[in-house]
Amino acid sequence: MAIEPRLDIVGAALADPSRSRILCELMDGRAFTNKELACAAGITPQTATAHLKQLEQAGLTSSVRSGRHVYHRIRNEDVASTLECLSLLSPTDHLNRAGNSQKDTRLVRSCYNHIAGQLGVMMTKALAERHVLNIQNDTVTRGSEYEAFLTDFGLRGMISESDRPVAKLCLDWTERRHHISGPFAIALMQKCLDTGWLVRRTGSRALTITPSGYNAFERWFDLFPEDVYPVKTG
Repeated sequence: MAIEPRLDIVGAALADPSRSRILCELMDGRAFTNKELACAAGITPQTATAHLKQLEQAGLTSSVRSGRHVYHRIRNEDVASTLECLSLLSPTDHLNRAGNSQKDTRLVRSCYNHIAGQLGVMMTKALAERHVLNIQNDTVTRGSEYEAFLTDFGLRGMISESDRPVAKLCLDWTERRHHISGPFAIALMQKCLDTGWLVRRTGSRALTITPSGYNAFERWFDLFPEDVYPVKTG
C-alpha cells in the first residue's frame, strides 16, 4: 500500500464554515478561550468545543490551560503560513464591496505574528528600497542598512543572532504580493504594538493605525496617510 500524506484529515478539518471562522480568528496570532471563539464563529460553546477538538486532532491548533481557562491558538508558524497560502485560493470580491467594514482587513491586519495587508506589502517594499533588506527572487537577506535600522528603530535585542534567515517572503492573500514574515517581521510588528503605532481590534485581524503610527510610518518607511488610508477625524 502506498504511503500518502493524510491531506483528507486536514481537508475535513477545514471543510466546516464554523471551523474556518475559528481558524481565521486565531490567525490574529493570539490565544482565545472556547467562549471567545464560539462568539466569533456565531456558535454555542458546546459546538465550539467539538470543532476545536477536531482542529487540534488535525494538528492545526494547540491548547494550554491557564488557571480556570483553556486557551487555543494556531499550532505554530508553519500552520499559519500554510493557512495564509490556502487563503490565496479563496475569493476576495467581498472585500471590495462599497461600505464593507472588512475593507480595513485588507488595508492592515495581523498575519499570525507579522504585519500583512496593504501596509505590510508597502513596508516590505520600503525596507528593500532603503537597503535594510535585500530581496532577490524568493530570498530575503540582510541589506547594507540592516544593522543601522535595528539600532535606530529599536529592534536591537529583539532578534536573536543565529544562522536562521532574518525574514522570508509571505504571499499576501488580499494583495497577491509579498510581505515579510520571520524573526525580523515578528519583531517589527511587536515594536509597532508596544509603541502604540498599531492597535489590535476586538473580533478582527484588522489593525488600527494611530496618529503616532502615521508619523512613524512616514519617518521610517516614507509612507504617508494617503498611501494607506486617510486619518479618521471627528
